[in-house]
Amino acid sequence: MKVLTPFFLFIFICLYGYAQEGTVQSDSLSNVYSLGEIEVFGNQAGKSMVNKVNSLQLREFNRDNVTEAINLLPGLSITDAGARNEGQLYLRGFNLLQTPIFYDGIPIYVPYDGNVDISRFTTFDLSQITVSKALTSVLYGPNTMGGAINLVSRKPVKEFEISAISGMKFSESGLNGYNVSGNIGSKTDKFYVLGSFSYLKNQFASLSNKFTSGPNEDGRRRENSETKDLKFSAKVGYTPNATDEYSLNIIIQEAQKGIPPAIEGNMFRSYPEYNKKSLYYKSKTYLGKQTFADVTAFYDNYHNIMSQFDDNKYLLQNTNRAFRSVYDDYSLGGSINLTSTYFKNNLLKLALYEKYDSHKEHNADIPANETTGQIEKTGEPIQKYLDNTFSIGLEDVYTINTYVNIIAGLNYSYRGNNKAQEYGTHYETGDKNVLFDFPTGSDGAFNYQLSAIIKPAVNHEISFSASRKSRFASQKERYSSKFGSQIPNPDLKSEFSWIFDLTYKGEIQSVFQYEISLFRNNIDNAIYQMTKGIQEDGTPIYQNQNAGKSYSTGYEIAIGIKPVKEITVGVNYSYIYLENKEDKEVKFTDVPNHKGIIYGNFSLPSHNTTYLHVDMEINSKRYYTSDGKTLPGYMLANAKIFSKVWKGISLEAGVKNLFDKNYCLAINYPKEGRTYFTSITYDF
Repeated sequence: MKVLTPFFLFIFICLYGYAQEGTVQSDSLSNVYSLGEIEVFGNQAGKSMVNKVNSLQLREFNRDNVTEAINLLPGLSITDAGARNEGQLYLRGFNLLQTPIFYDGIPIYVPYDGNVDISRFTTFDLSQITVSKALTSVLYGPNTMGGAINLVSRKPVKEFEISAISGMKFSESGLNGYNVSGNIGSKTDKFYVLGSFSYLKNQFASLSNKFTSGPNEDGRRRENSETKDLKFSAKVGYTPNATDEYSLNIIIQEAQKGIPPAIEGNMFRSYPEYNKKSLYYKSKTYLGKQTFADVTAFYDNYHNIMSQFDDNKYLLQNTNRAFRSVYDDYSLGGSINLTSTYFKNNLLKLALYEKYDSHKEHNADIPANETTGQIEKTGEPIQKYLDNTFSIGLEDVYTINTYVNIIAGLNYSYRGNNKAQEYGTHYETGDKNVLFDFPTGSDGAFNYQLSAIIKPAVNHEISFSASRKSRFASQKERYSSKFGSQIPNPDLKSEFSWIFDLTYKGEIQSVFQYEISLFRNNIDNAIYQMTKGIQEDGTPIYQNQNAGKSYSTGYEIAIGIKPVKEITVGVNYSYIYLENKEDKEVKFTDVPNHKGIIYGNFSLPSHNTTYLHVDMEINSKRYYTSDGKTLPGYMLANAKIFSKVWKGISLEAGVKNLFDKNYCLAINYPKEGRTYFTSITYDF
């Protein structure tokens, strides 16, 4: 009955939609929430340095979360934080600490960790995902060392509109997941309102039939792999005239996720809660003299609980290594951006940004339970961490003529710590089970960039950019003692990189599109874990220090061809090489040298809303240890048939991992094998 509930809810939405007036389908390319966009070039050439996945592509490729969606783009590779079951990514070799995620231009990360599980962000209410790789606008604020990724929500475009999706997936092991989502909105001359919801449940991950069992996994249904993601969002906007806009937004995300155990290992964990709540205000106001003010204010709350158990029964927490860890974090901040074209041939932007990050953590009490055999375990006092980040930036787009633009930007960012506490073994005195304060620290960094954009002909563009970008150390990197095995470093300084990019982009008669990019990233002051001593039991004692130098270089190619209206094919490929300048024998993990995506849509000549979609992803081997151990490469194939059957109703059915490839992104953590899916969509 639980499985059928989303289906009946979907039918109700459809029937309600048919009871209303109007039959025109909304244009998903025009539903972008413009207040949430950030582009370095303004409206003149904003697509030049930004890769995008729009809402049509999200549905066409059936990418339900951000990890899956971002993997469509060249230069990006995904991986797993297996011990936490987190989706992670690398942008041209930069990880999520170095390449932050934004939601409508607002940074989203757990304050202590400095990153977030991007697989918990579903895509049903997004209008697009944009990726800034080389030249990143100063309007993003600090920490864009490797680029920036912005998840942009949607906005209604009609007086009444509704869209909904209901689907399920299954494998040889049975029904293993379903989803339901909907967006209902309205736009009038001066107001708009939008409500969105989604529920995505994976009952288990179905392993490949080629998987060989191990100590913690016998195959078929992956142990402890259930996930649930519930999301509600609402948006209210006021547009009093043609230039001004004021908007209030709220998002509630609640998730539960199991953490499948390593095939060989002794950690058994789960997240009974992984929640995020957001409230933010965004506005754009015309001040006169060709000048606009954009204001953002936001509050984000992150609450999650991780439980570690004694064994694979996920019941008892009696051993010393078992715990129930509680994070209660929030971020509070805002920005003011002034944009002006008052001075001839100049687009000037001034950005002011401030953000407060609060982290609270403790291991909770675990009560005794005679029935299960659980003993009472006393928890910890709450430990607090407080950071303040400030940034100011100036950017100018100077138009020399219709063919050439010059872009220059300068930014100064500062981060100060106001409090940092730990409970456990004091890192200096050696006292055990004590609550103590770390010394506070601070850091500042200048960032600057320069770019030239040349348009030699219509629909052709050449860009070159050079930039110096930095990234502050996270609270975890500065203060984590890792159960006494690491010495904190409150004065850990920021990493920085020099990023160089040359891109050529062109289009021939809307039939042939292409883009070629060459890049090199030089990284200095990189944060490395250095050995500082030996513990009594002989294990090393570490400290994070600014001791590393490295570089990454490579190229990306993207091609799209539409020879006739019934056929669309495309391919993108990226090559990335990373090297440690201090020691070439030390390898960088999780990033394949080669990655490619091939796709095609083939529609019926007499019915172009019925089509076959196929896509293929190819990854080369990747290192999973710094001493050179590798995971094999893999190829995945997906296919589906889609058809619009009546007015706004469409049906689709397909298969993922068509050839049932047995592969993994992290050692001992196998990924899902072949699964089938079907869904009904409604767009009014």
